[in-house]
Amino acid sequence: MAETTAFVAAYNKALECLARGAKSTRDLGRWLAQREHAPEDVAAVLERLTERGLLNDADYAVLFTRSRATSRGMSRRRIAAELAKRGVARELVDAAITEVMADESIDERAMVEAAAAKKFRTLQKLEPTVQRTRLYGFLARKGYPPDLVRETVKRFTSPPH
Repeated sequence: MAETTAFVAAYNKALECLARGAKSTRDLGRWLAQREHAPEDVAAVLERLTERGLLNDADYAVLFTRSRATSRGMSRRRIAAELAKRGVARELVDAAITEVMADESIDERAMVEAAAAKKFRTLQKLEPTVQRTRLYGFLARKGYPPDLVRETVKRFTSPPH
């Protein structure tokens, strides 16, 4: 009876957590473990949630990718790194990124241009070398490829001819 009670408690906690927002399997498992649920209960809860379709890393990867690419302007590389950190399998990450980028017609070059334009407005009063450094750092942290970042920074910080 104690095992059943412990499982039910862990299961209910997991449902509460998922009601607040989607989680990867690994993140939910960690979250439950941090609340001192027994490893066997955590494993059983994750299995049950997966069987019932309430926990699905492929769906989570698509939701996460769509959110980060459309509202935060994150690059493919940064999204992949974030999902890997959350324990999502590489093949699911690649599939999600490909699907979302195609569905949303996302062009990474256009994304970096938009992010640079927005950031550059806040850098107008700074010295040109400081502008270049800060813009480069900002775009690099978003995960854009270095050659694309260099090209964009040059376009925004070079004096007009």
